[in-house]
Amino acid sequence: MKNYTLKELTQMFWKSLCLIIILAIVGSGAMGIYAKHKQTTTYTATRDVMITHNLNNVQASDGNPYDTRVNADINMMPTYASIAENKSISVQARKYLPKKLKKQYSVDALNSTIDSESHQQSLVLTLKAKTTSPKDSVEIVNATSKALKQQLPKLQPGVGRIVLLEKASPKTVNATTKPGLKKYVAAGLALGALLGIIISFIVITLKDIAKRNTLGKKN
Repeated sequence: MKNYTLKELTQMFWKSLCLIIILAIVGSGAMGIYAKHKQTTTYTATRDVMITHNLNNVQASDGNPYDTRVNADINMMPTYASIAENKSISVQARKYLPKKLKKQYSVDALNSTIDSESHQQSLVLTLKAKTTSPKDSVEIVNATSKALKQQLPKLQPGVGRIVLLEKASPKTVNATTKPGLKKYVAAGLALGALLGIIISFIVITLKDIAKRNTLGKKN
C-alpha cells in the first residue's frame, strides 16, 4: 500500500465512517419494517384447576392415609394434563362456547389452542388457551375448564374432587408479540455496519491499486 498523508487518511476515515453509519441506519430501518410486517400478537388466557380427594373420607387404617392419598393425586397430575389436551375434552368444550365462536372454531381448531401444565408437588393443573383474540382465549379456556370438570370423572374413574379456580378474564390475559422488533433492528444495524466496513475496505483497496498503477506508469 502506498504511503498516505495524514489529510488523506483523515478523509478516508470520515468517508468510511459516514458510509458505515448510513448503511447501519438503512439496515436497521429495513429490518424494523420487515419485523413490523411479520409481527403477530397472540393472547394466552389461563385458568387453574385443583384436583384432589377429600382427605376427611380417608380411613386411618390405611397406614399413612393423608400422605399416601396426596402423593397419589400429585402423581396423577401429568395424566390429567394429558387428558385436558385430548380432543374429547375439546368436543365437550365447544358445546359451552357462544354460537359465534362455535362457527369460528372447529373441534380440531379449538383443540390446537389448548395447552395444559402440571406443577411439581402440586395438586393444581393450569389450562391455557392461545389465540389471536384475548376474548376468544378467555372463552375457550373457561369452556375447556368446565368440560374437563364434566368429562374427567368419565375418562378417569376414581378421580378426586375437581375445583375450578378463578375464571380467566381479559385483565389476566398475557399478550406475546413475535418476532421481537428490537432483535431485528439490532441485527439490521449490525449487518448494515458490517456491509459498510466491507465496502469501505474494497473501495480503499481499489483506490490504492489504482494509485499504484498510476505511479508505476509514471515511473
